[in-house]
Amino acid sequence: MKIKIFIFAIVLLLSSCSEFLEPKSPNEYIPKHASALDEMLLGSAYPSSTSDPLFVFHNILDDDVKITDENVTWGEVNVNQREAFMQLFSWHPDLQMTMKDAGNYQKVWETYYNLILGANAALDYIKEVSGTEEDKAHVQAQALALRAFYYLQLVNLFGEPYTYNKEALGVPLKLTSALSISYDKRKTVGEVYDQIVRDLDEAEKYFLMLPKEKQFLPNYRITLPAVQLLKARVNLYMNNLEEAAKYAKNVIEDWDFALYDLRSISYDGVTFPNYVTYDNPETIWAFGKRNDLLKFTHDLMGDYGVKDHRVLINASDELVDNYEDEGDLRKQFYLVPEYGYTPVCYLAVSKCVFLGESIPSDDKFMLALRLSEAYLILAEATAKIDPTIALNAVNELRKKRISEEKYKDKSGLSGDELLEFVRNERRRELCFEGHRWFDLRRYGMPSFTRVWKEGGVAAKWFTMEKEDAAYTLPISKEVMDRNPGLVQNRLGNPKY
Repeated sequence: MKIKIFIFAIVLLLSSCSEFLEPKSPNEYIPKHASALDEMLLGSAYPSSTSDPLFVFHNILDDDVKITDENVTWGEVNVNQREAFMQLFSWHPDLQMTMKDAGNYQKVWETYYNLILGANAALDYIKEVSGTEEDKAHVQAQALALRAFYYLQLVNLFGEPYTYNKEALGVPLKLTSALSISYDKRKTVGEVYDQIVRDLDEAEKYFLMLPKEKQFLPNYRITLPAVQLLKARVNLYMNNLEEAAKYAKNVIEDWDFALYDLRSISYDGVTFPNYVTYDNPETIWAFGKRNDLLKFTHDLMGDYGVKDHRVLINASDELVDNYEDEGDLRKQFYLVPEYGYTPVCYLAVSKCVFLGESIPSDDKFMLALRLSEAYLILAEATAKIDPTIALNAVNELRKKRISEEKYKDKSGLSGDELLEFVRNERRRELCFEGHRWFDLRRYGMPSFTRVWKEGGVAAKWFTMEKEDAAYTLPISKEVMDRNPGLVQNRLGNPKY
């Protein structure tokens, strides 16, 4: 049945592209052509420079970060801000409320669902517009892929790990832009993953309806190889290893991407290369913005402009020491020293544009789906099934990451030893790209400890216990108040 009315929320979504729509009444906008929906996706379903950050929690919760060792204080930062950071650093169950009190509340849940709403609107209207079947297929492919991508983030932030308890509560599944007359309830983690898989399968089907030359375009929109990489990632998270390996091979073998050879980079010690660009031959999809990575990991201690102001969060010693191979160029190019201070402290951000004083540039994308992830998924998925394939995959990556003088093929590894090596390679390669926290969750939620420092001196120790409830974020009070149908997550005990 032809949809007659765009609900008020959708009218707001479409206001940025009203020139593509024909107004019927003050509260009714009906798209006329598939191109209108394509433009709507760009403005309402893709992450934008004006939307709230989506990935602020991805790199701040794991064992790859630490509080700076330097003897600096909080300067003029107020007590609430200090307390908010301490709660964030210790995975406190009240962290959302304390962050709000400090003026630092992050609308992560709300922002993901707003983007899902934009994707749903396109899917709801696609049968009502004119345009070629190819144009319509492209809209559907993008909308389904984006929706799957957002639900994958949501369920891994606010639901328990799939391989730990897929019957646990995940997140609500909103699959239409229609206004619901009842409160949305949380689906199980397994149900959310099932929907993610269906969406990615459908997205792949629609992309395959396009001519080959349109299945991948370096234009910052999601594409077929991006969908295939996401399918590999999702199956790895679900421990469907054969499927994960299959889709990783698709990305590696069916496309013209190539691993970026770090040996080719001239290093001046001042300017670090930007990997999140389509000039990088392994970039599949570039997305995200400055605050997605830097909102928490680049905050300063001390008064800005004063000589001793320093970045609060640094790369952890454990991560830095993980680059154990002599000649591993990733330690030089992926880990960025803070402002040239001695001793060296490394920033908790990587692979985006850095200028003279290690300041990330404002106008660049900050995250990407990359070919290297496909090699690592293939290696991990086959480590216990076919060690030869796993070693070949990881060695292909290492050939582009270790200096020619120091490189040697890894050999003779199998079983748990090989799996551990591959996972360490994953940690080294994908540092600060939003993977480590999700990886720790699927590795069985191991215990680790972080140290809170005041003026460079250890003051408190926070231990994430094995299978700790804190591995799943609490839903904010703002979200819970708006939807009484939601059930809060199991909360961990405060660690101080």
